[in-house]
Amino acid sequence: MSYQKFAKDVGFIGIVQILTSLGTFFLLPVITKTLGAYDYGIWAQINITVSLVSPLALMGLSMSFIRFLSSETEKKKIREVVYSILFFVTVSGFLASSLLYVFAEPLATFGFQDPSATYFVQAGSLLIFLNVIESISLFYFRVFRQIKKFSYFTLFETFGKLLFTLIFLKMGYGLLGVITATLMVQGLIFLIAFVTIVSQIGFVIPQFTCIREHLQFSLPLTPNVLIRWVTDSSDRYMVTYFLGLGSVGVYSAACSIGNLIQLFVSPLQLILFPELSKLFDENKTDEVRIYMSHSLRYFLIIAIPAVFGLSALSKPLLGVLTTQDFVSGWFVIPIIAFAGLLVGIFQIFVNTIFLIKKTRPATYINILAAVSNVLINLILIPSVGIAGAALSTLVSYFLMAALCMRVTLKYFKLDFYYLDIAKSILSSIAMYLFVSGFAISDIFELFEAVGAGTFTYVVVMFLVGGFTDHEMSLIKRYLFRSEVSSNSK
Repeated sequence: MSYQKFAKDVGFIGIVQILTSLGTFFLLPVITKTLGAYDYGIWAQINITVSLVSPLALMGLSMSFIRFLSSETEKKKIREVVYSILFFVTVSGFLASSLLYVFAEPLATFGFQDPSATYFVQAGSLLIFLNVIESISLFYFRVFRQIKKFSYFTLFETFGKLLFTLIFLKMGYGLLGVITATLMVQGLIFLIAFVTIVSQIGFVIPQFTCIREHLQFSLPLTPNVLIRWVTDSSDRYMVTYFLGLGSVGVYSAACSIGNLIQLFVSPLQLILFPELSKLFDENKTDEVRIYMSHSLRYFLIIAIPAVFGLSALSKPLLGVLTTQDFVSGWFVIPIIAFAGLLVGIFQIFVNTIFLIKKTRPATYINILAAVSNVLINLILIPSVGIAGAALSTLVSYFLMAALCMRVTLKYFKLDFYYLDIAKSILSSIAMYLFVSGFAISDIFELFEAVGAGTFTYVVVMFLVGGFTDHEMSLIKRYLFRSEVSSNSK
């Protein structure tokens, strides 16, 4: 894959992620305004629990899927690996869902601090099974660079959940309706994806001849899932324990907005690791370095203004998208947004650890971040509330990003484009000052502020020379094409 093709695919995925973000953007007010802070807190806790158990049931096999199949061309071997892993995780996912169903009552009592939530935990237990099999089926399209198909599935999932959630909430099913809508959409996506895979490579009953090799690579990564969960999500349980489900509902709503920053690294990560794996296997280390350097630059010149923008609009965002019960958590958004930028940096750099197949440093980094997260949470949440949870997340992600960069730079000397980053920060400050003056009372004014802020950032970046000559030529080329097409009409 040429770098132009890589950039084109990233751009396509980026557009899809924007649309996906819009779907998620509209789903938040649909759920929060219907359920309220307390029931939304239950839904957030169910999601956090599923986000822990699902990766454990996957046993890291999604990463081995990418690492071993990215450069594979023999259809017989591809078929054996795909179905071996899919059958394996089907069993592990079913067992994990069954365990959560059985232990739903103690989890609701001690983890949610509400025994009446048992019914919802049991209903949500099936999400683990569907998450696991859907994840592996969609990874097939990612590994073999069928970006458009992967993107269409992503869009269908986002807007399908939005549509069915609206329908079930309108029918009065409440939280159960939200869970049912999610189950329906994920189940349908898996069925369509599975049929598509069979049509491309055929179907066989796997012999599981490769599963041992894949597990040898993936199982050492599995503890990282639990450790990363401690860093990413365990604060929800501590907020629930110290402050209650209402507070975790407010905190989770603010985090869902602040975490939008991480969507900017998703287009890169979806394509970057498979491409890096292929280049590294072909001993093209110089190209690996170039891809990593450019990916970091592109991520930062998009994520930096997004952090400033979310910070400027944090209070109106919660005011427009939720109810007054949630607005008190506005100060969480800037902290989580900056933490999300650090996560993006970490995700780009951690690719090198997987490339060289030395996963132990990643484990140590995750352990240190998790321990620091728990300790800071225990100290700060009782004294300063949900702000303490946000600050502990920021500190933990800073440690992860800094340490991972240090490990990576031992193997690959990257270009950091410091001047471009400085120009992006300067342009973002100008955008922040401009947007902060907007009075926002409804969603239309919110979109106006977002559009005005984006325009301001781009203009200032042009003025300070924040775009390269190549990027300027591409922009002019596409503008010229659009003018020609409009004139021809």
